[in-house]
This record gives sequence, structure tokens and C-alpha cells, in this order.
Amino acid sequence: MGISTKDGCEIPEQGNMAGVDLGPILYPHSVAVIGASSAFGKWGQLILTNIVAGGFEGEIYPVNPKASSLCGLTAYKTVTDIPQPVDVAFITVPAPGIPAVLEDCGKKGVKGLVVITSGFSETGGEGLKLEREIVEICNRFGMVLIGPNTMGIISPYAKLFATGTHTRPRPGGVAFISQSGNLGNQLVHWASHQGIGISQFVGSGNEAMLGCAEYLEFLEQDDHARIIILYMENVGNGKRFLEVAERVNRTKPVIVLKGGRTSAGKAAAASHTGSMGGEYRIFRAACRQAGVLSVDAPAELLDLSAGFSSLPLPKGDRVGIVTLGGGWGVVTADACNEKGLRVPPIPESIIARLNRYLPPFWSKSNPLDLVGTRDTEVPVVAVEELLKWDGVDAVISLGIIGRTELVRLLVDSTGKVDHEASGEALKEILDFVDIYEQEYVATMVELMEKYEKPVIGVSLTRSEKGTVRPIDGKRYAGVFYQTPEAAVNVLGRMVQYWRFHRDRGGAS
Repeated sequence: MGISTKDGCEIPEQGNMAGVDLGPILYPHSVAVIGASSAFGKWGQLILTNIVAGGFEGEIYPVNPKASSLCGLTAYKTVTDIPQPVDVAFITVPAPGIPAVLEDCGKKGVKGLVVITSGFSETGGEGLKLEREIVEICNRFGMVLIGPNTMGIISPYAKLFATGTHTRPRPGGVAFISQSGNLGNQLVHWASHQGIGISQFVGSGNEAMLGCAEYLEFLEQDDHARIIILYMENVGNGKRFLEVAERVNRTKPVIVLKGGRTSAGKAAAASHTGSMGGEYRIFRAACRQAGVLSVDAPAELLDLSAGFSSLPLPKGDRVGIVTLGGGWGVVTADACNEKGLRVPPIPESIIARLNRYLPPFWSKSNPLDLVGTRDTEVPVVAVEELLKWDGVDAVISLGIIGRTELVRLLVDSTGKVDHEASGEALKEILDFVDIYEQEYVATMVELMEKYEKPVIGVSLTRSEKGTVRPIDGKRYAGVFYQTPEAAVNVLGRMVQYWRFHRDRGGAS
């Protein structure tokens, strides 16, 4: 049953609007910014400048009753003055003025609304009544509402960047729905710096009309979205959400970070988006039953996003480990066992082939210790030997990428103390290492496409090049984490996802 307004109109409960078409909002041909402004830092200025500077190729209509032009574009007094159709309107005017604006949008035939403005159900009392009123208006005109109290949306394939923070991630396979705008924008910003491509970001805000189930249903049909991550505080209609999530999860991994897991978190969530969290243990158990992966930290969302969106899914739990040094291999093997992954011994045939490349004292076991070799061919040979063996389902490679920074420090020291050292020669050394790393990444991607097994890297040092290294024209990308435990955790969760589907007949 829905909520009845004072004039008898019924508002559907959030989470019950099946089959909502979000295409006109996430892939629009024309947008209006109602409340557009030239005042630096105001929401109307943040949204408008981001859309324009982000390169949106459709029509952009600023709406401001006191301006004739903004950002070099003709400004209109009201949305009804715009001579052409409008797919989606971004609304930043104060809350009390929203109903009148929505009435105008309805008369104009606007298909979708993104209400940035706060001051609704998160404040309780009158704010809740106002939120119910704007939902009733949207229902009456058949408009789709995102928000209110949202940080906006990002749709890189449409070149639409409409959030308060001017982060512009590359197009990719990760769709991200977040009830918290600030957390969502922070994660998108981190993702862009780590090379993780985004298909959509939606700050769902108070979710007055649409909940996570509706977003999942749309993303299920969206070919750009390969993996879906959710930050949730309010589950809404829990039964429907889990039914939809389980269905979507059969073809696209669904990963959830649940806010409001503790009493302090629940209180914070209620004051911030107007939501109340349910019992976390029950929620987590239900997710596990549906095969949905739940995580406990934002950083893990990013790690899993990188892995699931960029690597082939493993078809088993057996891991081959290639390491530049012995200690890392020991730590990684321990972490694999603790995550339920197996590290099988390697056969004599592989040992015999690698004996031709490595000194007699190499480990001759899994982990495969390269004993700090400087031979640039050996790491590639070692990884491929493991990949083509049917005894492993994935390979973790440690320490091959990330040597550039250490070489740079050595070059700096050499230049300071050896006055006879040629600056050009030292630069050539740096260039050689950098080119080698690029070629190594490209080779790992080729091997993944050849053998359909993931190769998960761990960088020797912290790198500014990010976790994901995409290669033009390739399905997969190089993925290099900062720590062995991060790499093992991602592989463990990928195996968990594979195992869930195998047990239900959905994975080979």
C-alpha cells in the first residue's frame, strides 16, 4: 500500500516502482539547470559549469529569472520558456519553491528530475510533507524523480557530469549507486585516480520515488554496466530489493556497502538522508543467501570494482603465486589459505622449464620465487607457465610492476655522487624501465585473454599510475594493488561469486 496525500493521491512506497526507464535521465539529449547561477560555489553554478566544462554534447538550458545568459548560453526565466524539449532538469532552487518548479516541469513535458536541494524528509516534519508533495506532482505528470537531497549524477558515456564535485572519470563498466552524495563523490574521485572506469554514478539521496531495486532493474538492462556497487543506508522494501538483487547478480556482480550497521551509524543515517537502517546481521545473511557480496569499508568497494570490472572471473580456487622475493610469497600464501584459496605444488614439468631461466637455488615450488631476477623475460615466462597449467585458476604476481620508482631513486643518487655519469644515460635507464612496465602490463592482458584466467598484480611501490591499467581495444586491463592482502581479498571474493553461481548451475 502507498502513502495517501491530503488530496487523496496515493504515493507508491519507495521500492515498488518496477520497470522505471532511467534512460532519459542517464542518457539525455537535453538538460535544463533550474536555479543556474554565476555565483561561485553555489549549487546552480557547480552543476551548470560541470555540465558545460565536462563536454556534454546535447542541449543545455540554464534557467534563472534574473539572467539573460550564463556560461555563454542563453538563460530562460522559467523552464516553460525553453523552446525545445527537455529530457532532464537539475533543480537547485530552495525547497519551498520546488513544487511550483515541478508543476512547470510537468507542463513542459520534462521526463526526469534530479532534485539537488535538501530540506525534505531528512529534516522530518514539514520536510517530510514537502517530499510527499513533490512525489505526488511527479506521479501526476509521469515524471521520474532522483532525490531529493542528492549530489547529482555522472554518466560518462553520455559525457554528462552533473555533480557538485568536478570529477570526470573515464567511461567503464562500474555502475555506482549511493544514498550518500559525499561518500559517493569521494569514491568516484578515488576511482578516477585509480583508473577505474565508471558507467554511471547516481546519488540517490532520500530516494523519495526510486530505491536501489529500481536502479538495479535499469542497470540490469544497461550494457555499459558490468558490475554494480551500492552504498545503502535504507533498504526500503527489503524483500523486493533482495529479489531483484539476486536476479541481477546472476549476470552482473552486485556489491553492497551498508551504512548504519551500528547504533551510532543508524542515528547518523537518519539525520543525514532520512533513512533508518535495519538489523545488519540479518541484512548481511540475506545478501549472502542471494549471492550479493557485502563489504565493510569504502576501500574494499574500490578494490572489488577494479577486479570485477577488469579481470576474467576465476573458475576455481587454486592460485599460482609469482614473486620477485620470497617473503612476499610466504605472506601471500598464508593470506590465500586464510581466505579459503588453495596454493597447489607445481609439477616437475614446470620446474624443468623454469630451470633454464633461474639459478639453481630458486624455490622450485609454489609460490614461485624469482629470487630478484633482473632478466626481463623471466616474469612473463613464469606467469604464462602457471596460466597454461590446468592446476591453477588464477595467478597473483608480486613486485614486477613498481620498480620504476626505485630505479628513479637510484638514478637520483647516482647523479648526485657520480659526476661522470651521463645524464642522458641515466634518463635512458628510467625510460627503459618505464617502457618495460608498460609492455609487461600489455602482455599480462594478452595472457588473460588467451587463457581466460585472472592475473592479479601487486605493485612493488606505490604508483601514481593507479590500480587499473587499461589497454586500448582489450576486454581486460592490468590490475595492480598496493598490498598482497588486498589482492588476495579481491581474488577470494571473486571465487566466492564464482562458487555461488557454480553451486546454482550458473557458472561453468
